Amino acid sequence: MAGYLVLPEAACDWSGSQPGKVKPNPIRLGLIDLVRQFEQDPFPYHRQSPGVCLYGLDDLLVQMEQLEDVNETRDWPFLAEMRKRLRAVANEVSNMGTIHVPIRHALLLGAGNHLFARYAGKRIPLWRLFGSNPAIGCEAGHETYLFGENLS
Repeated sequence: MAGYLVLPEAACDWSGSQPGKVKPNPIRLGLIDLVRQFEQDPFPYHRQSPGVCLYGLDDLLVQMEQLEDVNETRDWPFLAEMRKRLRAVANEVSNMGTIHVPIRHALLLGAGNHLFARYAGKRIPLWRLFGSNPAIGCEAGHETYLFGENLS
């Protein structure tokens, strides 16, 4: 299934010499560059492409202060806009391989199957970008979370 595989950075094999770990896709883009490339016409990737890695997402969201407390209720316009733009290209994304999303901070699947990354006593609300109810898997002894390309 195509989609976004969110996984701990510790489960990644960056050097290509660690059997059992995920070798992240060679094309590494930040969130804004990824969205911009996905919106190109014609769509620049296909199943035979070397693959894409959404790199540094948690660090970007920390720098942009996209952090929430446990009982947060405010709107998140930046994350909502990025999700909307990614959903708009879901058909094209479905024709390519899985997008790797390595996360440096500890991942936590919370209530409502909402995925967060922990940071300094707060949470990075990854679910606001990817949606809820990921397929849970395991790579190199670490839980992974696969979200479909339609981000429902």
